[in-house]
Amino acid sequence: MVKTADFPQADRLEQVGQVALAISKGHHADDEIEVYIGLDSAGRQGRYYRSAAEVLGLISNQQNYAVLTPLGEEFATLKSAAARMDFLARCLVETPVFHEALLFIHQHSPSDNQLKLWFRHFYPGAEATANRRFQTFTNYLRDAGLLQPSMSKNQLKKFIGNVVKQSHPPTKGLTGRKRNHSPPTASAKSVIRVDIDAQKRERANQIHWKLIDSKSAFLDARQLEPLANEHIDLFADDEGDVILYEMKSVDSESGNLLSQVRKAVAQLYEYRYIYEEPKARLCIVTNHEITQKNDWLIDYLSKDRLIAYEWTKDFQNFECSARSRKILGGFVP
Repeated sequence: MVKTADFPQADRLEQVGQVALAISKGHHADDEIEVYIGLDSAGRQGRYYRSAAEVLGLISNQQNYAVLTPLGEEFATLKSAAARMDFLARCLVETPVFHEALLFIHQHSPSDNQLKLWFRHFYPGAEATANRRFQTFTNYLRDAGLLQPSMSKNQLKKFIGNVVKQSHPPTKGLTGRKRNHSPPTASAKSVIRVDIDAQKRERANQIHWKLIDSKSAFLDARQLEPLANEHIDLFADDEGDVILYEMKSVDSESGNLLSQVRKAVAQLYEYRYIYEEPKARLCIVTNHEITQKNDWLIDYLSKDRLIAYEWTKDFQNFECSARSRKILGGFVP
């Protein structure tokens, strides 16, 4: 259930990003943030923009002292305006309000009036306030480049995969069938080795996020629902044929390839065991092909571990070896 506080009041998305930059330079209070982003309202606008940055997950705030989240720290390292805006667009997709709105846009391609009518029904407050929030809402969508330019209808321009991907509670398992044990939760002690906070930090990584986005779009194009939970990056169920994906970002020199593959192997086996899906297909997805010096990994993964390995060069098309194709079955790219 969304709340009125989930709807930003700050008008310009670019200046919301500047809040994170202000904090990275030591400006933590509302009035200090306001001065840094070029406004003057005795701290009122600073508070609006600080709240908007909180909604986007860039900062946290306590008693008018704001600090960067891991996501905000990553944003603050970006140098170009284009990279920052693309990052902010990603953040919007992950918020409850914009995720729901973008899903509606993707499914219905509404006109401006249809979108405004949907927003009025969606907003949990007064209609007059909804009208004001709608203006900010559409400003953000256009500033972020999330909409295709059109005179008659609104259509999603990018990040379709993460828009259609649905969060699936761990308590529901993967296929809905009854299990012998409940899966672990982030707050409970469990047999799963993966640290949830580390998992969240990895998922904030741009390459990791884009891998999930592109593979989710791949599943959606095949009329399969992309699903994720607090443990599993991505999974899908095609009438009982289940696949688990683990996304790993690999550096340009493949220096971290082996360590990333090792982590992925451990995670995939643990997920399959804990969620009691012994026949689930397993697949590692990265942004790099396995280089010749590490080509033994293909045999190890496919022959010894029965894990497929996929990679993408453009975050649109996926490739894999012949052995991986056999493992993937109907999920082969």
